Amino acid sequence: MQLDITINKGSGQKPVVIFIHGLGVDKGFWTDPGNSRVLGGSILMKVFAARKPRPCSIKPERKLSVGKLPEKPENLWTDAVKMGFNTVCWTQKRPAGPIGIAVREFEYILKYVTEVFPGKPIAIIGHSRGGLVARKLMEKNVPEIKALITVATPHKGSSLSRLGNYLAPLAPVIKKLLPKDSHSTASELIKRTYDLLENNALKELLPDSAFFKTLKDLPRDNVKYLSFGGTVTKLITVYKWKKENDKFYPKPLLTIPDSLLKILPSGIIPDEITPGKGDFMVTAESAVLPWAQKHYNLPANHISIASHKKMKDRTLKLLEEL
Repeated sequence: MQLDITINKGSGQKPVVIFIHGLGVDKGFWTDPGNSRVLGGSILMKVFAARKPRPCSIKPERKLSVGKLPEKPENLWTDAVKMGFNTVCWTQKRPAGPIGIAVREFEYILKYVTEVFPGKPIAIIGHSRGGLVARKLMEKNVPEIKALITVATPHKGSSLSRLGNYLAPLAPVIKKLLPKDSHSTASELIKRTYDLLENNALKELLPDSAFFKTLKDLPRDNVKYLSFGGTVTKLITVYKWKKENDKFYPKPLLTIPDSLLKILPSGIIPDEITPGKGDFMVTAESAVLPWAQKHYNLPANHISIASHKKMKDRTLKLLEEL
């Protein structure tokens, strides 16, 4: 099997950490957070960690802004490499395909890792659907696996895909609320969000899907389990510059998903995109690994949680104990 694999050989005394990315992205989600793209490759991942731009006295070159981007974003992978852990990640051939394909690839990766690092304990870190890929394979007894850490993984499924039925008809409504010179930006964001919600692989994660009905993994006594969930739904805000007196100020123009919440009927808004209950893709409740020794809910969205300090600190502490 030919896979695009990144391996970092660290200290000989450290365990091996296999990172699994989620739906619709590639290994760059972990290995290259500064350049990795999401939403069909249209948006840099670091946009989701952008901060509100500051007022300025010189007229900005562009009318719209998504905020100040981090120059060198660091996530759990970058910290693990710095600490000398042996790290492995691969790009799933069909990251938006059936989960079973990713599970078979993971099985190959495990075999490969045990050959490259014989006798080493292995820890698995799965973001989003990546955590389910790990759980499915762990239905088999793999003695080398000593830890499973899931980050924003929908252990009870995600109902977000059902929202796609309502989103497409709302695009014209949202555009009418915005200035004409921002329509192309708004249309692109709405389209990419809709495409994500309509993805068949996301439908596979519905709580009543065949996947969850056949998921039969059980906790093992010699494995450490840790999970994290997010409670911030805001993914991205588009600002429009407005001149007031002698300065230009950023004014929020469109926020995903907040702009949708204002026009969607309250009865159809899922907890996944309800502030305080979800991270835009997964509810905090669903993110709890049933047999995790510890679980943490963090003020982060589905993307930014991979760089959250508390998540990194708690995970690295567990890895040091292996």
